[in-house]
Amino acid sequence: MPRFERPRASTIGTPVYHRRRRDWKDDRDLLEELAASVSRIDGPYDYYNKGVFAFREKIKSFRANGYESSNEVFYLGMWLRERINEMSKNQLSYDLRVHPIVFPDSLQSAILQMEIQTRDQSEVNKKEISFESLFPEPQLRSFARERTQVLHQGDLNAYLSSLVSKEKDSLMTNSASIMDLIQICEYKFSVLKVKVVKKYTVGETDLWVPSLSLGVEVRNTWTQEEETKLIRTLSDTNFRLQSRHLAVVVSDDLSNQTFDLLRQIEKRKVIENLSIIRIGDFSNYISGILEIEEIKITPEGQPPP
Repeated sequence: MPRFERPRASTIGTPVYHRRRRDWKDDRDLLEELAASVSRIDGPYDYYNKGVFAFREKIKSFRANGYESSNEVFYLGMWLRERINEMSKNQLSYDLRVHPIVFPDSLQSAILQMEIQTRDQSEVNKKEISFESLFPEPQLRSFARERTQVLHQGDLNAYLSSLVSKEKDSLMTNSASIMDLIQICEYKFSVLKVKVVKKYTVGETDLWVPSLSLGVEVRNTWTQEEETKLIRTLSDTNFRLQSRHLAVVVSDDLSNQTFDLLRQIEKRKVIENLSIIRIGDFSNYISGILEIEEIKITPEGQPPP
């Protein structure tokens, strides 16, 4: 099969802890990564800048007292992720070693502001929760009131917590999690106005994008025993559909160790046109494919034969 260009995971990936917080270790890893750049003599930061100095002092304090014991770690991590999100919206990719974060003169005020916003939003949410706002349809509202009274003695918060808990349990099943990943992939395609087709065909990838000749297979778990089946699906898709690009998309929550095991298929080049990536990097991957396919367009504006 001919070789095709493809974005590599190593060039589009970002660490999981950049995107969201699972526990205090994510905050620690993010802040320490930035601290390494801030401390570099040849780095992009002015060593004597007031905000930069305040950040270095905060990091010293966190190290001395323990990241897990400081509430400020949470709010500073939240503030930093907002800056990263703004950066990612303005450019396709970023590197904290190259693209500097602009620190305010009073970093303590920024941390306090994040705490106030979080607390205020929590209070607003509490005030806005009501049967009328949650269930505008009268019959559904009546049903919800009855269930709340019977199951939780009229406590709406307890009822909502119960519903969320049940949904979480359902999402932990293999099938539901796979469907969630497929829906997220479809949404990312729709944002870029790319038409996608669900296959659900034995021996073919879960999703197929005709305009890009791209097949997408999703996984939320991985064991090496699954490798033969996955390779067969990808190979059959290449053969049947003559795909130019293949992607295996996995959950952001898949451990780094498991992700590295799965990526061995790509690294061994078992399938030349394959990329294995996390769902958080999928938008960048699609953008990379669009750029590649744009290069392949003929002067007449038509895809090559």
